[in-house]
Amino acid sequence: MRILFLLCLASFCLMKEASAQDISVRGVVMEESQEGTLAPLEFVQVFWLQSRKNTTTDSTGYFFIARTHEDGDQLVFVYLGYDPDTVTVESGKYMSVVFKEQNNVLGEVVVAHHKRTTEVSFLDPLQVQNISKEELFKAACCNLSESFETNATVDVSFTDAVTGAKEIQMLGLSGKYSLISQEQMQGIRGIAIPFGLLYTPGAWIESIQISKGAGSVVQGYESMTGQINVELRKPNIGDKFLINGYFNEAYRSELNMFKRFQLSPVLSTALFGHYSLFPVKHDRNGDGFADMPKGNLLTFDNRWEYHNPTSGVEGQFNVQWLRDRKEGGHATHSEDLPEHYTADINADRIQIGAKLGYVFPGKRYKSLGSQWGFVHHQQSAFIGNNVYTGEQTSFSGNWLYQSVFSDTRHQYVAGLSFKYDKYAERLGPNRYAQNEVVPGAFFEYSFIPDTKFTAVLGIRADKHNLYGLLINPRLHLRYAPTDGTVFRVSAGRGMRTPLPIAENLGSLASSRQWKIDGENGSGKPYGLNMEKAWNIGASLNQEFTIDYRSGFLSVDFFRTEFTDRTIVDLDISPQQLWIYNLDGKSYANTFQAELQYEVLKRLDAKVAYKWQDSKITYRDAGLRKQIFTPASRFFANLSYVSSVATYKGHWRISVTGHYTGSQRIPDTSTNPAAFQLADHSPGFWLFNGQLTRVFSKNFELYAGAENINNFKQSPVILDAEHPYSPYFDSGLIWGPIFGREWYVGFRYVL
Repeated sequence: MRILFLLCLASFCLMKEASAQDISVRGVVMEESQEGTLAPLEFVQVFWLQSRKNTTTDSTGYFFIARTHEDGDQLVFVYLGYDPDTVTVESGKYMSVVFKEQNNVLGEVVVAHHKRTTEVSFLDPLQVQNISKEELFKAACCNLSESFETNATVDVSFTDAVTGAKEIQMLGLSGKYSLISQEQMQGIRGIAIPFGLLYTPGAWIESIQISKGAGSVVQGYESMTGQINVELRKPNIGDKFLINGYFNEAYRSELNMFKRFQLSPVLSTALFGHYSLFPVKHDRNGDGFADMPKGNLLTFDNRWEYHNPTSGVEGQFNVQWLRDRKEGGHATHSEDLPEHYTADINADRIQIGAKLGYVFPGKRYKSLGSQWGFVHHQQSAFIGNNVYTGEQTSFSGNWLYQSVFSDTRHQYVAGLSFKYDKYAERLGPNRYAQNEVVPGAFFEYSFIPDTKFTAVLGIRADKHNLYGLLINPRLHLRYAPTDGTVFRVSAGRGMRTPLPIAENLGSLASSRQWKIDGENGSGKPYGLNMEKAWNIGASLNQEFTIDYRSGFLSVDFFRTEFTDRTIVDLDISPQQLWIYNLDGKSYANTFQAELQYEVLKRLDAKVAYKWQDSKITYRDAGLRKQIFTPASRFFANLSYVSSVATYKGHWRISVTGHYTGSQRIPDTSTNPAAFQLADHSPGFWLFNGQLTRVFSKNFELYAGAENINNFKQSPVILDAEHPYSPYFDSGLIWGPIFGREWYVGFRYVL
């Protein structure tokens, strides 16, 4: 096997001429297919033959390696599936290396080490956890809210026992403080927050990236605790066709479809379809109310992708349409229920996203790009006597330029951004409207002197038409003393505009009177300040091998401290919900330790412990624990694959246990004794399990159960017999609202 090496002189202007004894070598490694197309190769090992000093290529195929007299002039390139080869570096500091696919002479390949289904990047300066679709297959994963059952970082719970709305928690805080994106573009935010986790079917997802702490300034100023990015299946690679069906004992049924088309060597498209149906109201906890609203969700998505490596032009276009109908409340309507309680919730949404980029020929590090997003979302909710309507129109744009100073040790991204949000909400007779116009600029510099150290410093400035100038700095440091050890430190600031009604929609399923106590005449939406917080964190990732089997240890600590925050106070009175600006301290500390290890051949174990300390200064109670936030969580998962070499007779088994510690419950001491709750909830365990039979590489059946131990919160709803009384409240949820649930499903792929 021969590798075709194209050695060319680089016409870069250097700050000063390097001496012959201290020369850096830079280049790009590409793979040429039999059709003649080029694609960058990541993780190619590059090392000096004489000194063994080494590096690896990044996601764009680029590498940088220093050279001294002791290194010699023989540079070796090694990539899995190709024979290694050695090149003599005679002149020039830039190399283009091409692996030719037709020269691959390897026959059958035996996999000796299987890749983890959840990986933490050792190269990224951010603490990024990648959840693959194989990990998602371990659970029912019918939508994004159910995609974290085998993950210890993100916690998901219901906001109330009537509407079916769900909320995530990360770093001890609500998911609204995390940036949720799709393909690194605008995702779940604004009015969509209560139900947005239900809008992305699990079968559509290719992978999920979870980053903790302050994110990149390129993604905007709204991230405070991290980012959850969802990557959908691609139009140009992977499965050509997928159909997935699901059915559970509550008669919930779902059907998902994916089909991609390669229209030309450079243009491809894909169609996504999803329909879910809840045809019956079930009351398994016996309180007279439906455990979940009945209704249906219909959504379609069409993606286009253009990739032309010859011209350097890349583009992507995506449009998604959604229609959601829900009907909750009382499970039956009879003469025994004169006070019939209904909860009808409807949503219509269209979302459009586009990307366009240009990579300069021969300079993969240099590119121009733009991102565009548009969302129109309408939502209405008729919950008991409460009537809510909301409408959101949003537009976002990002324009980026990426290049280097001198060489690839000094990289930067600079750009401009624009964000427009128009909100119109109505709660009963009260109307609220706001228009946000936010132009911005950002700059991010990366210093990568070698494979061991990375420093990323970013800053962005945004001019908000309602809140003035916003300045947000971010810093990320990475140090890898060995190939299997990585230390990271991060710090940064985030900001967001509160939407107090939409973000607390589940609280409408109660008799509480809403009191939004903002600054009258301030010109701020609802009279509330913009929420602002600093996040600092540190982490250690360590890979190890015991008895020829690999393991992984991750330990991290993050602190989020608010300088401004919108407080949702349920403690002042059980009959009221107060919303006001923070006056005092508010912070969240989180420590997490996670261990992964292949305890037996193809038997993987994950265990994690999380400690949380989240406190808020409440108006009448001072600094105290945040409600519904457990001080401790424990997580364990065992997964077994019967074979990784063949599909015939292939079984997959996954069992997960979650322990949730005690949580503070809002004060109900002024209620009659029958409607008073304890100050804190008990700790409890939940167990989930799934068994999958793979009949071929195209077809598999799976069956499982959630909440196997059948644990249920009691009571779920206060004064459920009188839903229009002053004591009715369905929003004091600390545990499961219904018990064990069995399900079956299938997947067929080509």
